[in-house]
Amino acid sequence: MHSIPVPAARIPQLEQLNAVPGTRVVFYDPTGSQYGLPTYPWKWAPKHLKTRRQLTALGLRPGGQAPVAQILWRKGGRFAYLYDITRALPKRTPTGKQLDALDKATRARRTKRSAS
Repeated sequence: MHSIPVPAARIPQLEQLNAVPGTRVVFYDPTGSQYGLPTYPWKWAPKHLKTRRQLTALGLRPGGQAPVAQILWRKGGRFAYLYDITRALPKRTPTGKQLDALDKATRARRTKRSAS
């Protein structure tokens, strides 16, 4: 799945830090030239980009869109994909039959655990 190109969202404070000779902000690559996707440091992503958990908290889901950016932290050992909130869709609500099936599966799982 390919993402639609998103214009690079630059962060003025980080741009100023990168402009100082001898300094470089780690994991700041708004064009995606180094990491393949536009990349931001922890807590510096633009406001219109959210993680899956943030979308869920807002009652939204990615809706089939590919990640448009990422955040990196802990020396690059941790990452989270970011999705454009303007293209996110509302979360789907399960039907009554789906809820019944989940309830039945949960009961079955609990019964098997206590039987062993």
